[in-house]
Amino acid sequence: MIKQLFFTIVFAILITACSQDNDVQVARSLQEYIDENPDFNSEGVIAYAANAVGNTNLSYIFYYPEEGATDVRYYELTDPALAKNDFSNYRRQSLTSTSVFGGKLARFSRSSGLENWCLVTFAKEGVLHISDPIHLQNTSKSTRYTNDVSINYKTTTEPNFTWLDGAINENNVYFQVITDEEDNFISGTYTEEKFFQFYDTSNVTLNINTIKPEELVEDEVYNFTLMGVSEDNWVNLIIQEQFIPRNLEEFVVANSDKTIAEAFAFGATANGNATTNYIYYYPLENSFDFRYYETKNTTVDPTDYKNYSRRNLADKADIGDKFRRFTKESSDEVWCLVTYIVDDVLYISKPIKTKNNTQPTEWKTTVEITYPETLKPLFTWEEGTYLFNLFLNALTKDGDTFLSGTFTKEKTFQYYNESNIEATKIHTSTPPDLILDDEYKFSVFGLDNDNWANLIIQNTFIAQ
Repeated sequence: MIKQLFFTIVFAILITACSQDNDVQVARSLQEYIDENPDFNSEGVIAYAANAVGNTNLSYIFYYPEEGATDVRYYELTDPALAKNDFSNYRRQSLTSTSVFGGKLARFSRSSGLENWCLVTFAKEGVLHISDPIHLQNTSKSTRYTNDVSINYKTTTEPNFTWLDGAINENNVYFQVITDEEDNFISGTYTEEKFFQFYDTSNVTLNINTIKPEELVEDEVYNFTLMGVSEDNWVNLIIQEQFIPRNLEEFVVANSDKTIAEAFAFGATANGNATTNYIYYYPLENSFDFRYYETKNTTVDPTDYKNYSRRNLADKADIGDKFRRFTKESSDEVWCLVTYIVDDVLYISKPIKTKNNTQPTEWKTTVEITYPETLKPLFTWEEGTYLFNLFLNALTKDGDTFLSGTFTKEKTFQYYNESNIEATKIHTSTPPDLILDDEYKFSVFGLDNDNWANLIIQNTFIAQ
């Protein structure tokens, strides 16, 4: 009897402990949790929510875990129709939490299309902190993601950011986060105005920086994130944009000891995708520090270097192993250019006007191939919809070995016949003879006066 009583008491203690430590396993309302923690702050947690980009069935509940915060919990109404301010209506939910912005913030991930009210709690120094109720509106007011922000500079390393609300203009506060390229946290501020100057806190209403951020560094990559938060703590707008302090004019001044020369580059849209832009460029031997710069739009003066901001884009080899290309995912039309350095020379390409909306590149495969001479194919092609100034003709083997690169103004080119080519050539030595029955690839890029490829023809053929 005593033994049975002992196990009964132990079991009761374990059940009580489980109910206190895990309200998911043993249902308990938030109010019951509060009753056991009489010292609490009902507005002690900064938290708000947004749906994932393009996915209204996945919501992120962001929160700021203050230093020393423990036992972070997520609660949700048992029924969306219940009173949001009655803590007895909330039950704890088990959600996965991950760090964001270099660990300065964190977020729960909620997989559900159902709209509801929720909140976040944590304990700190014996005090229970509770956020304001958050209205999940993932379906009725899904979060708009964009990169529409105007970035200007008070000085080279003092950017300021200006933005507009989207279709839903119910935001009453804006949260700005700046991180470095590796997403390490730099700054987090709140303003009621649609403007923030780094690092001027004169219009900042709330600051989560524990110390003043270090100054930004020229030519380093940074990320700007903005969240427009409504009164019920739903994020209607998220702006994400990368920026690099120091414009092209400042970069040229910093390299005033170098001679300026012209690089060759041009732009095109991807095949069948007007929101993917390719910026091809020809890097000379021993070149390094490849850079891509662009303007805000096509209305600015393309010859004024201070209008160009650097963007951190991925690039790869293309057109055999002789060219490289940057890839930019955007529907915006801009002026852009490419720079690189060889020894004591700074190479800058002519401005390229992207025309992905107004004149998307036509990709074709039709080219007439004849053989006036054995192993010396003659290529003839037709123009596309738009006018051309120059044709770049390239021959490659096996997709990655460059053989020949020439320019013509006529719609024809014969391998090993340079009678109609322009003075500039890409290949620096005599191209090799073609090999009978081997496969090759011929490419034509029809370029206009703005260095935009209106036409790209690519065709594989067997040498005869």
